[in-house]
Amino acid sequence: MPKKLIKLLEKQIEKLEAEDFDLEAWKSSATSVLTRIFGADDPRIKQVDQLKVDYSSWALRDSNAQYKPVESCKRKGKALMISAVEELETFGLPANQSKVLEDFFEEEEIKILLSESKDLKKIVSKLKKKDLEKLVLKLLKR
Repeated sequence: MPKKLIKLLEKQIEKLEAEDFDLEAWKSSATSVLTRIFGADDPRIKQVDQLKVDYSSWALRDSNAQYKPVESCKRKGKALMISAVEELETFGLPANQSKVLEDFFEEEEIKILLSESKDLKKIVSKLKKKDLEKLVLKLLKR
């Protein structure tokens, strides 16, 4: 599962290079991904939220001519996402998030299974093989 999460983080890094880059949109999606993986208390979330393009006269006047506020935000965002990838590669999933993430990915698998198959016996058989019956009942109660 960490491979799937690393792909999510890598997609966030790719978004930083998009021609139509929107910092606020990127911050929202990056925060969502980091929260799902590491929990709401992860310090990177606060750092992402604090990213802003500073066009104030002080920032531009006091810096050299090479200062590019959007590029600065992109570099900081990339560094935050890379640190998250490195943490997953080194330490694996955070202990407190493992079960939450397993449930999420199992829910996604079940949704795909239900959308692809109309044969109820086939669905039940696949769910029993994966021991996901309890999770399906939980989803149906929502």
